[in-house]
Amino acid sequence: MKIDLIKSKINSICKFITYKENKELIKIYSADWRKRFSNICLGVAFPKSTSEVSKIVKFASKNDLKLIPQGGNTGLVGGTSPTKNKSEIIINLEKMDKLINIDENNKSIELQSGVIVEKAVLELEKKNFTFPLNMSSIGSSQVGGTIATNAGGMNVIKYGSIRNNILSLEVVLANGEVLNLGSNLIKDNTGYNLKDLFCGSEGTLGIITKARIKIYPKPIDHSSIFISMNSIKSLLIVFRYLNQNFLDKIERIEFISDLSFELCLKHNLLDKRFFEKKSNYYLLVKFIYFENSEINFEKIYTNLKGNFEEFLISQNEQQSIDFWKFRESLTEAQKIDGKLIGFDLSIPINQLENFLLQSQYKINELLPQIKFHIFGHLGDSNIHFNLIEPENIKKDFYSYEKKIKHIINNLIIKFEGSVSAEHGIGILKKDDFKKTKSLKEIKLMKNIKKLFDPKNILNPNKIF
Repeated sequence: MKIDLIKSKINSICKFITYKENKELIKIYSADWRKRFSNICLGVAFPKSTSEVSKIVKFASKNDLKLIPQGGNTGLVGGTSPTKNKSEIIINLEKMDKLINIDENNKSIELQSGVIVEKAVLELEKKNFTFPLNMSSIGSSQVGGTIATNAGGMNVIKYGSIRNNILSLEVVLANGEVLNLGSNLIKDNTGYNLKDLFCGSEGTLGIITKARIKIYPKPIDHSSIFISMNSIKSLLIVFRYLNQNFLDKIERIEFISDLSFELCLKHNLLDKRFFEKKSNYYLLVKFIYFENSEINFEKIYTNLKGNFEEFLISQNEQQSIDFWKFRESLTEAQKIDGKLIGFDLSIPINQLENFLLQSQYKINELLPQIKFHIFGHLGDSNIHFNLIEPENIKKDFYSYEKKIKHIINNLIIKFEGSVSAEHGIGILKKDDFKKTKSLKEIKLMKNIKKLFDPKNILNPNKIF
Protein backbone atom coordinates (compact mmCIF):
# COMPACT_ATOMS: atom_id res chain seq x y z
CA MET A 1 0.00 0.00 0.00
CA LYS A 2 1.36 3.44 -0.92
CA ILE A 3 2.63 5.60 1.90
CA ASP A 4 0.46 8.57 0.89
CA LEU A 5 -2.70 6.47 1.27
CA ILE A 6 -1.51 5.15 4.64
CA LYS A 7 -0.73 8.70 5.78
CA SER A 8 -4.11 10.01 4.65
CA LYS A 9 -6.05 7.27 6.46
CA ILE A 10 -4.13 7.33 9.77
CA ASN A 11 -4.06 11.13 9.82
CA SER A 12 -7.86 11.05 9.71
CA ILE A 13 -7.68 9.10 12.99
CA CYS A 14 -4.82 10.80 14.84
CA LYS A 15 -1.51 12.58 14.38
CA PHE A 16 0.79 10.56 12.10
CA ILE A 17 4.29 11.52 10.93
CA THR A 18 6.10 9.63 8.16
CA TYR A 19 9.83 9.34 7.47
CA LYS A 20 9.33 11.46 4.35
CA GLU A 21 8.09 14.37 6.47
CA ASN A 22 10.60 14.32 9.32
CA LYS A 23 13.49 11.85 9.03
CA GLU A 24 15.26 13.03 12.19
CA LEU A 25 12.16 12.62 14.36
CA ILE A 26 11.48 9.19 12.90
CA LYS A 27 15.07 8.15 13.64
CA ILE A 28 14.61 9.17 17.29
CA TYR A 29 11.47 7.04 17.74
CA SER A 30 12.98 4.14 15.77
CA ALA A 31 16.25 4.00 17.72
CA ASP A 32 16.59 1.75 20.74
CA TRP A 33 18.01 3.20 23.97
CA ARG A 34 21.46 1.66 23.38
CA LYS A 35 21.52 2.56 19.66
CA ARG A 36 22.10 -1.06 18.66
CA PHE A 37 19.55 -1.18 15.82
CA SER A 38 19.46 1.14 12.82
CA ASN A 39 16.26 0.39 10.86
CA ILE A 40 13.71 3.18 10.75
CA CYS A 41 9.94 2.88 10.72
CA LEU A 42 7.55 3.96 8.00
CA GLY A 43 5.97 6.44 10.42
CA VAL A 44 4.83 7.10 13.98
CA ALA A 45 1.17 7.42 15.06
CA PHE A 46 0.21 9.27 18.25
CA PRO A 47 -3.29 8.18 19.33
CA LYS A 48 -5.00 9.91 22.26
CA SER A 49 -7.64 7.29 23.05
CA THR A 50 -8.40 3.58 22.98
CA SER A 51 -10.89 4.26 20.19
CA GLU A 52 -8.13 5.75 18.02
CA VAL A 53 -5.83 2.80 18.71
CA SER A 54 -8.64 0.42 17.76
CA LYS A 55 -9.27 2.25 14.47
CA ILE A 56 -5.56 2.19 13.55
CA VAL A 57 -5.35 -1.54 14.28
CA LYS A 58 -8.47 -2.32 12.26
CA PHE A 59 -7.02 -0.40 9.32
CA ALA A 60 -3.67 -2.19 9.69
CA SER A 61 -5.32 -5.60 9.93
CA LYS A 62 -7.39 -4.99 6.80
CA ASN A 63 -4.32 -3.87 4.82
CA ASP A 64 -1.71 -6.22 6.38
CA LEU A 65 0.36 -3.39 7.87
CA LYS A 66 2.83 -4.22 10.64
CA LEU A 67 2.52 -2.32 13.93
CA ILE A 68 4.98 -1.76 16.78
CA PRO A 69 3.38 -0.67 20.09
CA GLN A 70 5.77 1.71 21.87
CA GLY A 71 5.89 3.25 25.33
CA GLY A 72 8.78 5.30 26.65
CA ASN A 73 11.26 3.38 24.46
CA THR A 74 13.60 2.77 27.40
CA GLY A 75 13.93 -0.97 26.76
CA LEU A 76 17.32 -2.59 26.34
CA VAL A 77 16.54 -5.47 23.95
CA GLY A 78 15.15 -3.67 20.88
CA GLY A 79 11.57 -4.57 21.77
CA THR A 80 10.12 -1.45 20.15
CA SER A 81 12.60 -1.09 17.29
CA PRO A 82 11.74 -1.77 13.63
CA THR A 83 13.06 -5.06 12.23
CA LYS A 84 12.73 -3.95 8.62
CA ASN A 85 13.46 -0.60 7.04
CA LYS A 86 10.52 1.74 6.30
CA SER A 87 7.89 -0.99 6.49
CA GLU A 88 6.51 -0.94 10.05
CA ILE A 89 4.38 1.66 11.83
CA ILE A 90 5.10 2.62 15.42
CA ILE A 91 2.09 3.36 17.62
CA ASN A 92 3.51 5.54 20.37
CA LEU A 93 1.18 5.91 23.34
CA GLU A 94 2.72 9.04 24.92
CA LYS A 95 -0.45 11.09 24.27
CA MET A 96 -2.52 8.60 26.29
CA ASP A 97 -1.27 9.97 29.59
CA LYS A 98 -4.40 10.45 31.70
CA LEU A 99 -4.43 9.39 35.34
CA ILE A 100 -8.09 8.37 35.50
CA ASN A 101 -8.80 7.49 39.12
CA ILE A 102 -7.19 6.84 42.49
CA ASP A 103 -9.44 4.53 44.52
CA GLU A 104 -8.34 4.97 48.13
CA ASN A 105 -10.88 2.47 49.48
CA ASN A 106 -9.87 -0.40 47.22
CA LYS A 107 -6.22 0.74 47.07
CA SER A 108 -5.86 0.95 43.30
CA ILE A 109 -5.03 3.41 40.56
CA GLU A 110 -6.54 3.45 37.06
CA LEU A 111 -4.50 5.07 34.31
CA GLN A 112 -3.88 5.12 30.59
CA SER A 113 -0.88 3.17 29.39
CA GLY A 114 1.08 6.24 28.29
CA VAL A 115 1.34 7.67 31.81
CA ILE A 116 4.97 8.16 32.84
CA VAL A 117 5.67 6.04 35.93
CA GLU A 118 7.10 9.00 37.84
CA LYS A 119 3.84 10.92 37.33
CA ALA A 120 1.90 8.10 39.00
CA VAL A 121 4.43 7.93 41.84
CA LEU A 122 4.24 11.68 42.54
CA GLU A 123 0.44 11.86 42.36
CA LEU A 124 0.09 8.94 44.76
CA GLU A 125 2.54 10.46 47.22
CA LYS A 126 0.21 13.46 47.58
CA LYS A 127 -2.43 11.05 48.90
CA ASN A 128 0.02 9.09 51.07
CA PHE A 129 0.18 6.06 48.81
CA THR A 130 3.04 4.25 47.07
CA PHE A 131 3.18 2.95 43.49
CA PRO A 132 4.70 -0.56 43.51
CA LEU A 133 7.22 0.05 40.71
CA ASN A 134 10.43 2.09 40.90
CA MET A 135 13.47 1.95 38.61
CA SER A 136 16.21 4.13 37.14
CA SER A 137 14.11 4.94 34.04
CA ILE A 138 11.14 6.10 36.13
CA GLY A 139 11.16 9.55 34.50
CA SER A 140 10.61 8.23 30.98
CA SER A 141 9.13 4.71 31.24
CA GLN A 142 5.41 4.46 30.51
CA VAL A 143 3.06 2.24 32.50
CA GLY A 144 2.02 0.23 29.43
CA GLY A 145 5.62 -0.54 28.58
CA THR A 146 6.38 -1.74 32.10
CA ILE A 147 3.39 -4.11 31.86
CA ALA A 148 4.34 -5.32 28.37
CA THR A 149 7.78 -6.30 29.70
CA ASN A 150 6.67 -7.29 33.24
CA ALA A 151 9.13 -4.83 34.77
CA GLY A 152 10.48 -5.51 38.25
CA GLY A 153 12.68 -2.64 39.37
CA MET A 154 14.20 -1.92 42.76
CA ASN A 155 11.05 -2.36 44.91
CA VAL A 156 10.36 -5.91 43.76
CA ILE A 157 11.42 -7.49 47.07
CA LYS A 158 8.62 -5.57 48.80
CA TYR A 159 5.85 -5.36 46.22
CA GLY A 160 6.72 -7.92 43.53
CA SER A 161 6.96 -7.28 39.78
CA ILE A 162 4.25 -5.35 37.94
CA ARG A 163 2.46 -8.64 37.15
CA ASN A 164 1.81 -9.16 40.86
CA ASN A 165 0.09 -5.79 41.01
CA ILE A 166 -2.20 -5.72 37.97
CA LEU A 167 -5.91 -5.80 38.80
CA SER A 168 -7.28 -5.16 35.30
CA LEU A 169 -6.23 -4.31 31.77
CA GLU A 170 -7.83 -2.80 28.70
CA VAL A 171 -6.27 -4.29 25.55
CA VAL A 172 -6.77 -3.73 21.82
CA LEU A 173 -6.45 -7.04 19.97
CA ALA A 174 -4.93 -7.57 16.52
CA ASN A 175 -8.35 -7.26 14.85
CA GLY A 176 -9.07 -3.97 16.62
CA GLU A 177 -11.46 -5.46 19.17
CA VAL A 178 -11.20 -3.97 22.68
CA LEU A 179 -11.01 -6.36 25.64
CA ASN A 180 -11.49 -5.49 29.32
CA LEU A 181 -9.81 -8.08 31.51
CA GLY A 182 -9.85 -8.38 35.30
CA SER A 183 -11.62 -6.13 37.82
CA ASN A 184 -11.06 -3.80 40.77
CA LEU A 185 -10.88 -6.77 43.11
CA ILE A 186 -7.93 -8.33 44.91
CA LYS A 187 -9.61 -11.74 44.72
CA ASP A 188 -11.37 -12.66 41.46
CA ASN A 189 -11.00 -16.38 40.83
CA THR A 190 -13.24 -16.76 37.76
CA GLY A 191 -11.75 -18.89 35.03
CA TYR A 192 -8.48 -18.28 33.23
CA ASN A 193 -6.51 -15.18 34.24
CA LEU A 194 -6.29 -13.79 30.71
CA LYS A 195 -4.74 -10.46 31.68
CA ASP A 196 -1.57 -12.28 32.70
CA LEU A 197 -1.03 -13.35 29.08
CA PHE A 198 -0.53 -9.73 28.03
CA CYS A 199 1.86 -8.91 30.87
CA GLY A 200 5.32 -9.72 29.53
CA SER A 201 4.08 -10.33 25.97
CA GLU A 202 6.05 -7.33 24.62
CA GLY A 203 3.17 -6.06 22.49
CA THR A 204 2.97 -9.25 20.41
CA LEU A 205 -0.55 -10.27 21.53
CA GLY A 206 -2.32 -6.94 21.93
CA ILE A 207 -1.84 -3.25 22.69
CA ILE A 208 -2.34 -2.33 26.34
CA THR A 209 -4.29 0.94 26.54
CA LYS A 210 -5.39 1.13 30.16
CA ALA A 211 -4.55 -0.54 33.48
CA ARG A 212 -5.67 -0.68 37.08
CA ILE A 213 -2.76 -1.27 39.46
CA LYS A 214 -2.58 -2.00 43.19
CA ILE A 215 -1.23 0.79 45.40
CA TYR A 216 0.13 0.64 48.93
CA PRO A 217 0.18 2.86 52.03
CA LYS A 218 3.09 5.29 52.01
CA PRO A 219 5.64 4.59 54.78
CA ILE A 220 5.94 7.25 57.47
CA ASP A 221 9.75 7.11 57.40
CA HIS A 222 12.74 5.37 55.87
CA SER A 223 16.48 4.91 56.26
CA SER A 224 19.28 3.37 54.21
CA ILE A 225 22.48 1.47 54.84
CA PHE A 226 25.40 0.97 52.48
CA ILE A 227 27.74 -1.95 53.24
CA SER A 228 31.02 -2.86 51.54
CA MET A 229 32.48 -6.38 51.27
CA ASN A 230 35.34 -8.08 49.46
CA SER A 231 33.76 -11.46 48.67
CA ILE A 232 30.50 -12.84 47.34
CA LYS A 233 30.48 -15.22 50.30
CA SER A 234 30.39 -12.30 52.75
CA LEU A 235 27.82 -10.48 50.65
CA LEU A 236 25.47 -13.47 50.74
CA ILE A 237 25.92 -13.89 54.50
CA VAL A 238 24.88 -10.25 54.99
CA PHE A 239 22.00 -10.64 52.53
CA ARG A 240 20.65 -13.76 54.24
CA TYR A 241 20.84 -12.14 57.68
CA LEU A 242 18.94 -9.04 56.55
CA ASN A 243 16.42 -11.11 54.59
CA GLN A 244 15.68 -13.41 57.50
CA ASN A 245 15.41 -10.71 60.17
CA PHE A 246 14.01 -7.61 58.44
CA LEU A 247 12.15 -8.77 55.31
CA ASP A 248 8.96 -6.94 56.33
CA LYS A 249 10.86 -3.64 56.52
CA ILE A 250 13.09 -3.95 53.42
CA GLU A 251 11.86 -2.06 50.35
CA ARG A 252 15.02 -2.40 48.25
CA ILE A 253 18.23 -4.40 48.48
CA GLU A 254 20.69 -3.72 45.66
CA PHE A 255 23.92 -5.48 44.75
CA ILE A 256 26.66 -3.23 43.30
CA SER A 257 30.25 -3.86 42.20
CA ASP A 258 33.17 -1.45 42.60
CA LEU A 259 33.30 -0.56 38.89
CA SER A 260 30.04 1.34 39.45
CA PHE A 261 31.92 3.90 41.54
CA GLU A 262 34.72 4.09 38.99
CA LEU A 263 32.33 4.78 36.11
CA CYS A 264 30.20 7.33 37.96
CA LEU A 265 33.27 9.24 39.14
CA LYS A 266 34.84 9.11 35.68
CA HIS A 267 31.73 10.54 34.00
CA ASN A 268 30.92 13.13 36.69
CA LEU A 269 27.78 11.38 37.89
CA LEU A 270 29.24 11.22 41.40
CA ASP A 271 31.41 13.73 43.30
CA LYS A 272 33.18 11.31 45.62
CA ARG A 273 33.02 7.81 47.05
CA PHE A 274 30.87 7.30 50.12
CA PHE A 275 33.46 4.86 51.48
CA GLU A 276 36.98 5.48 52.73
CA LYS A 277 38.45 2.64 50.69
CA LYS A 278 37.59 0.44 47.73
CA SER A 279 35.94 -2.94 48.14
CA ASN A 280 34.84 -5.49 45.57
CA TYR A 281 31.12 -5.54 46.34
CA TYR A 282 28.43 -3.49 48.05
CA LEU A 283 24.88 -3.87 49.33
CA LEU A 284 22.60 -0.82 49.35
CA VAL A 285 19.46 -1.37 51.42
CA LYS A 286 16.40 0.81 52.03
CA PHE A 287 14.24 0.16 55.09
CA ILE A 288 10.74 1.59 55.40
CA TYR A 289 8.64 2.11 58.53
CA PHE A 290 4.89 2.26 59.04
CA GLU A 291 5.19 3.05 62.73
CA ASN A 292 7.78 4.56 65.04
CA SER A 293 9.94 1.45 65.21
CA GLU A 294 13.26 2.18 63.57
CA ILE A 295 15.77 -0.61 63.25
CA ASN A 296 18.60 -1.06 65.75
CA PHE A 297 21.50 -0.67 63.32
CA GLU A 298 24.05 -1.08 66.10
CA LYS A 299 22.74 -4.61 66.64
CA ILE A 300 23.02 -5.38 62.90
CA TYR A 301 26.56 -4.00 62.89
CA THR A 302 27.53 -6.22 65.83
CA ASN A 303 25.92 -9.38 64.47
CA LEU A 304 27.52 -8.98 61.03
CA LYS A 305 30.95 -7.82 62.18
CA GLY A 306 33.67 -9.68 60.34
CA ASN A 307 31.59 -10.00 57.17
CA PHE A 308 31.97 -6.44 55.91
CA GLU A 309 34.63 -3.75 55.41
CA GLU A 310 32.60 -0.59 56.05
CA PHE A 311 29.05 -0.05 57.31
CA LEU A 312 27.39 3.27 56.46
CA ILE A 313 24.06 4.47 57.82
CA SER A 314 22.31 7.40 56.13
CA GLN A 315 22.60 10.28 58.56
CA ASN A 316 19.85 12.38 57.04
CA GLU A 317 17.38 12.56 54.16
CA GLN A 318 19.93 14.08 51.77
CA GLN A 319 22.49 11.34 52.30
CA SER A 320 19.85 8.70 51.64
CA ILE A 321 18.88 10.55 48.44
CA ASP A 322 22.56 10.66 47.42
CA PHE A 323 22.94 6.90 47.96
CA TRP A 324 19.98 6.11 45.70
CA LYS A 325 20.79 8.77 43.12
CA PHE A 326 24.13 6.98 42.70
CA ARG A 327 22.34 3.65 42.19
CA GLU A 328 20.03 5.19 39.61
CA SER A 329 23.04 6.56 37.67
CA LEU A 330 24.62 3.19 36.94
CA THR A 331 22.85 2.48 33.65
CA GLU A 332 23.67 5.93 32.29
CA ALA A 333 27.32 5.64 33.41
CA GLN A 334 27.91 2.42 31.50
CA LYS A 335 26.16 3.77 28.41
CA ILE A 336 28.55 6.74 28.35
CA ASP A 337 31.66 4.62 28.91
CA GLY A 338 31.66 2.66 25.65
CA LYS A 339 30.17 -0.21 23.71
CA LEU A 340 28.31 -2.56 25.98
CA ILE A 341 27.06 -6.14 25.83
CA GLY A 342 24.46 -6.45 28.54
CA PHE A 343 22.79 -9.44 30.16
CA ASP A 344 19.67 -9.18 32.33
CA LEU A 345 19.81 -12.47 34.22
CA SER A 346 18.14 -14.35 37.02
CA ILE A 347 20.48 -16.67 38.87
CA PRO A 348 19.51 -18.67 41.99
CA ILE A 349 21.09 -16.97 45.00
CA ASN A 350 22.90 -20.15 46.07
CA GLN A 351 24.59 -20.32 42.62
CA LEU A 352 25.50 -16.65 42.31
CA GLU A 353 29.12 -17.04 43.41
CA ASN A 354 29.69 -20.00 41.07
CA PHE A 355 28.12 -18.17 38.15
CA LEU A 356 30.17 -15.00 38.66
CA LEU A 357 33.46 -16.86 39.12
CA GLN A 358 32.98 -19.15 36.13
CA SER A 359 31.58 -16.53 33.76
CA GLN A 360 34.29 -13.97 34.50
CA TYR A 361 37.04 -16.58 34.16
CA LYS A 362 35.76 -17.86 30.80
CA ILE A 363 35.10 -14.38 29.37
CA ASN A 364 38.53 -13.14 30.50
CA GLU A 365 40.08 -16.05 28.60
CA LEU A 366 38.22 -14.92 25.49
CA LEU A 367 38.87 -11.17 25.90
CA PRO A 368 41.30 -9.99 28.62
CA GLN A 369 40.80 -6.58 30.25
CA ILE A 370 37.06 -6.55 29.60
CA LYS A 371 35.18 -4.40 32.13
CA PHE A 372 32.65 -6.34 34.22
CA HIS A 373 29.93 -3.96 35.41
CA ILE A 374 27.73 -6.08 37.65
CA PHE A 375 24.81 -4.85 39.73
CA GLY A 376 21.17 -5.73 40.30
CA HIS A 377 18.17 -6.44 42.46
CA LEU A 378 19.46 -9.09 44.82
CA GLY A 379 16.06 -9.50 46.45
CA ASP A 380 14.73 -11.37 43.40
CA SER A 381 18.04 -12.80 42.08
CA ASN A 382 18.05 -10.32 39.17
CA ILE A 383 21.62 -9.54 38.11
CA HIS A 384 22.54 -7.02 35.42
CA PHE A 385 25.72 -8.59 34.07
CA ASN A 386 27.17 -5.92 31.79
CA LEU A 387 30.37 -6.12 29.75
CA ILE A 388 32.02 -2.88 28.61
CA GLU A 389 34.64 -2.91 25.88
CA PRO A 390 38.28 -2.83 27.04
CA GLU A 391 40.46 0.21 26.46
CA ASN A 392 42.36 0.19 23.14
CA ILE A 393 40.47 -2.82 21.81
CA LYS A 394 41.64 -3.70 18.28
CA LYS A 395 38.59 -5.60 16.94
CA ASP A 396 34.96 -4.50 17.00
CA PHE A 397 33.69 -5.33 20.48
CA TYR A 398 30.41 -6.67 19.14
CA SER A 399 32.28 -9.29 17.11
CA TYR A 400 32.79 -11.12 20.43
CA GLU A 401 29.10 -11.07 21.32
CA LYS A 402 28.16 -14.47 19.88
CA LYS A 403 30.96 -16.27 21.77
CA ILE A 404 30.20 -14.40 25.00
CA LYS A 405 26.51 -15.30 24.71
CA HIS A 406 27.49 -18.95 24.22
CA ILE A 407 29.41 -18.85 27.51
CA ILE A 408 26.58 -17.13 29.39
CA ASN A 409 23.79 -19.31 27.98
CA ASN A 410 25.61 -22.52 28.89
CA LEU A 411 26.05 -21.28 32.46
CA ILE A 412 22.42 -20.20 32.67
CA ILE A 413 21.36 -23.71 31.69
CA LYS A 414 23.89 -25.22 34.11
CA PHE A 415 22.70 -23.14 37.07
CA GLU A 416 18.98 -23.18 36.12
CA GLY A 417 18.74 -19.43 35.64
CA SER A 418 16.87 -17.23 33.16
CA VAL A 419 18.22 -15.30 30.18
CA SER A 420 15.82 -12.42 30.91
CA ALA A 421 14.81 -11.32 34.37
CA GLU A 422 12.88 -8.15 33.51
CA HIS A 423 13.83 -6.64 30.14
CA GLY A 424 12.13 -9.18 27.88
CA ILE A 425 13.39 -10.81 24.67
CA GLY A 426 12.78 -8.28 21.89
CA ILE A 427 15.22 -8.58 18.99
CA LEU A 428 18.42 -8.91 20.96
CA LYS A 429 17.68 -12.10 22.89
CA LYS A 430 15.76 -14.20 20.38
CA ASP A 431 18.61 -16.69 19.94
CA ASP A 432 19.25 -16.84 23.69
CA PHE A 433 15.55 -17.48 24.28
CA LYS A 434 15.58 -20.32 21.76
CA LYS A 435 18.67 -21.93 23.30
CA THR A 436 17.54 -21.73 26.93
CA LYS A 437 13.81 -22.56 26.62
CA SER A 438 12.35 -25.97 25.82
CA LEU A 439 10.91 -26.60 22.35
CA LYS A 440 7.54 -27.50 23.92
CA GLU A 441 7.32 -24.12 25.70
CA ILE A 442 8.26 -22.20 22.56
CA LYS A 443 5.73 -24.15 20.45
CA LEU A 444 2.97 -23.40 22.95
CA MET A 445 3.87 -19.69 22.97
CA LYS A 446 3.83 -19.57 19.17
CA ASN A 447 0.38 -21.16 19.15
CA ILE A 448 -0.88 -18.50 21.56
CA LYS A 449 0.58 -15.81 19.30
CA LYS A 450 -1.23 -17.32 16.27
CA LEU A 451 -4.49 -17.43 18.20
CA PHE A 452 -4.37 -13.75 19.17
CA ASP A 453 -2.61 -12.41 16.07
CA PRO A 454 -3.15 -14.78 13.11
CA LYS A 455 -1.90 -12.20 10.57
CA ASN A 456 1.23 -11.45 12.65
CA ILE A 457 0.77 -7.68 12.51
CA LEU A 458 1.63 -6.88 16.15
CA ASN A 459 5.33 -6.36 16.88
CA PRO A 460 6.51 -8.94 14.31
CA ASN A 461 9.92 -10.63 14.59
CA LYS A 462 10.11 -10.07 18.34
CA ILE A 463 10.61 -12.89 20.89
CA PHE A 464 10.47 -15.62 18.19
